[in-house]
Amino acid sequence: MKINNQIKFAAIGRAALATVLMVTGLSISKVNAQAPGVVGIDHVGINVPDIDEAVKYFHDLFGFEPVTQLGPFSMPAEWKKTFHIHENADQVELKMLRAGDGSNIELFAYKPNSGSKEQPYRDDISATHFAIYTSDIKATKAYLEGKGVKFVSDIQSGGGDTEGEKWVYFETPWGATIELNSYPEGKGYEKHNPTVKLWTASSEIELLTAKYSKAELKKIAELQIEIWNNRDEKSRLTELSRLYTDNIVFFDEEAVVRGYADLNTRITQLQQQNPGFKFSLIRIDNSENVVRYYWNYGPESNPKLIAGMDLMIMKNGKARSLNVFLDKLPPAKK
Repeated sequence: MKINNQIKFAAIGRAALATVLMVTGLSISKVNAQAPGVVGIDHVGINVPDIDEAVKYFHDLFGFEPVTQLGPFSMPAEWKKTFHIHENADQVELKMLRAGDGSNIELFAYKPNSGSKEQPYRDDISATHFAIYTSDIKATKAYLEGKGVKFVSDIQSGGGDTEGEKWVYFETPWGATIELNSYPEGKGYEKHNPTVKLWTASSEIELLTAKYSKAELKKIAELQIEIWNNRDEKSRLTELSRLYTDNIVFFDEEAVVRGYADLNTRITQLQQQNPGFKFSLIRIDNSENVVRYYWNYGPESNPKLIAGMDLMIMKNGKARSLNVFLDKLPPAKK
């Protein structure tokens, strides 16, 4: 993005605003859906033979936390008829797991379990699976293998729309197949700047309760200025980890940039397009883990030529999302 281009500045502001509202879940408009009120997928449900075993499995290996519970309770005959449950099934128990930054997983266990004990074929009607996202698929696979998890495929790589994605399948102790997938640098689909953006864990933002002192906010501002004014690409790459998470996602009007390497390249492009420009602090404040950093940007002869705000979503003291807003633009050339 060229900072000295007024038209692009306006586009950045609109794009960043739309993106941050969507990502943080603070959107003022509803999703474009046929059914009124539809927002997205809340959870997926799976049947398990032993609910305590399944909870322990997902908690111990993946850190998924059990939250709500229903039952066990008996099911009336009409209920079983309506929902196509075996007649001699008596009780059902349900437990919901909070699965990281994705949707929830709801576990069902029926007693007595008179259903089929054979895993469905992948091409059976209603057979399905779900995928667990990881930012490092090789490390996750190695860890799970070390815990005795059985993998049923090697890591595969996508192409075309799925370029940049990797996936692999493993089995649970009760025989269900689950997918691990990863695309920390995005997918090929997004290179065409589509209207509909894909969800990724690196851009899903959770609003958290957090407290930052004046000293901590000052340090964040100083690091931000130091990084974006540093013209040495090699040393700047090392500095990025001081302020940003490794899955940092940065939004501007040209692309969604993820990770240290691509963000470092983006900063270099900005500096090359605007030689001699530097950032300086106006002020910084926060509401919980949402930090607003107001800045000036310009050459030495006019350091306040441009003014804007970076909105950073913080997690454990580091920014995992960075969005650009523009408040003051250069005067239009006549």
